[in-house]
Amino acid sequence: MSKLTRRHFIRGAGSVSIALPLAATLPRFAGAAPGVTPPRYISLFFGNGMPKKFVQNGYSGNVIAPLAPFQSKLAMVRGLQLNEGGGAALHYKGTARFGKGISAPSESTAGGESLDNRAHRTYAPGSLLLNVNMHTLVTGGNPATRWFHSWRGVNQPNDELLRPLDVFDTIFGTFMPPDTVDLSPEERRAIRYRNSVLDSVVEQYRELSSERSPYSVGVRALVADHLDLVRSLERRSLEIDEGMPPVSCEALAAPPDLNPSQACTAALCPGDDRFYYGSGGANWNEVWELNSDLYAMALRCGVTRFGTMGCSGGGDRYPIPELRAQGIEESPHILAHPWTRANENGFDICVRWLMDKVAYFLAGLDDPAWPDPDGGTILDNTVVLIGTELGTANDNQHHVDYMTYWLAGGGGRIQSGIFDYDGRSDVDLYSTVSRAMSLGDAFGDMGDFSGHFDVVR
Repeated sequence: MSKLTRRHFIRGAGSVSIALPLAATLPRFAGAAPGVTPPRYISLFFGNGMPKKFVQNGYSGNVIAPLAPFQSKLAMVRGLQLNEGGGAALHYKGTARFGKGISAPSESTAGGESLDNRAHRTYAPGSLLLNVNMHTLVTGGNPATRWFHSWRGVNQPNDELLRPLDVFDTIFGTFMPPDTVDLSPEERRAIRYRNSVLDSVVEQYRELSSERSPYSVGVRALVADHLDLVRSLERRSLEIDEGMPPVSCEALAAPPDLNPSQACTAALCPGDDRFYYGSGGANWNEVWELNSDLYAMALRCGVTRFGTMGCSGGGDRYPIPELRAQGIEESPHILAHPWTRANENGFDICVRWLMDKVAYFLAGLDDPAWPDPDGGTILDNTVVLIGTELGTANDNQHHVDYMTYWLAGGGGRIQSGIFDYDGRSDVDLYSTVSRAMSLGDAFGDMGDFSGHFDVVR
């Protein structure tokens, strides 16, 4: 080991492959030439909408205050509309358009490819496309368009991960003794609980961190800190997983392609209220933070560059401890329907709670302790799209006009500030992002396109 390369791994038994952080290639650590950060794109979806009232005063309002620390790196894009008309089923219609800009032909499938998939197949088709989601079972209908945010095309959802331990194992691999092939999933999971991925890389780590190592003291310290964090993430993943119910589909590597008449069963679209309800919803907070920490780790190590994050589905009914503290027993979805500007019924608490989750994810990407090769943070150099499925009409919730989105990163190409594009289409936004990432000038239903935004330099 004479040189620490940009994609250095410590490999162990089984599928264990622990990537080291890109920061290890910085000149002050490795004495190498400054690196060039590759393109990255992540979308983050949150469910049940964002009323105009909550964003009209910018970051000074209480609801979106958690995003205020990042406003110098965020473009808030307000006033867009989705060409979906009014009426029912806007939860799935709005969710299905997120990151795609095209109407869904039915509740069971998106209408086309998502931006993350386009970027992935353009820049790194052989790499991990990481889609991590949190949602509960939705009553009635077909939840495919509400749950899956990453699509290869019509009837082709990309795989998503719900359980933190599955996210961890996808990033770092898993060690399984050779004699476990015929064991049941439950028995294999029990063995997984007793074995750490770090157990199979002890010798390599000792060689890497010893005084005989060719690496500098700074690199060795960085690697030691990194592996300590890996151990912590693994421990947290195991602790949470032991409290989760078994899932019948965990042997599936990816969801099969769906046809228009095929129901999105639990086996195809895993989800369970019990995952996150825990003690009055407290488990949801814990799982979100862990999944966010794992995603940040995957990005800083270069294990993934493209994917999606989801914090609740469109029309999701999840509990929020803060609501219970106010004596409100309804879920965000139920509160969202009767909400109006004049009827502040607790839905503001729900959206503030979601903004706390978004802010936690952004903070993990903006950690200066783990810089990119160019010295910026992960957030600085990753195009991050944030949005939801609903906006407002005449100050009533549950419509698809006056939609609000956020953009971040892009290696300095995305301008920060508040941008009003009243009446413009979401297709204009997605086409702007596509052009900024050199994926083409058009993205989505070009019948709704009227021009690119000046939010991108």
